[in-house]
Amino acid sequence: RGIAMYEQTPDVVMNSARTPVVRKQGAWGLWWLCAITLGIYYLIWFERINRELSAVLQTPVQANGRWWSQLIPIYSLVGLAATAKRLNAAHAAVGSPTRVGVFVAWFWAPGWFASQTRYLQRRLNILHDVLASHAR
Repeated sequence: RGIAMYEQTPDVVMNSARTPVVRKQGAWGLWWLCAITLGIYYLIWFERINRELSAVLQTPVQANGRWWSQLIPIYSLVGLAATAKRLNAAHAAVGSPTRVGVFVAWFWAPGWFASQTRYLQRRLNILHDVLASHAR
């Protein structure tokens, strides 16, 4: 399956109010919220971003993009890698040059103070901005 299946017009990735379907959120605030809630908000955030990416790509949410996938050892890393790939596909679909390092997302970031939230959210914020610029 190549990137070509994800190529779409920018109109496809907007909701009826002509606003981006990807929510912009502060990366450090997200990280602290995950820490304060002892990881509960991380599960909510992970499910939300995968729903948003699925909306952009017009694909169903995969099992490895669900909140419960992050509770299963090893499978959680598979889910992180798949989410990074979905984020790359979403950026490619809207013509953005931004890319996510899959290895960083699933290997380095979780081991470095759970920084996968900051890493992925920053790239999601860029996707939000690109979608917002297409909406104008």
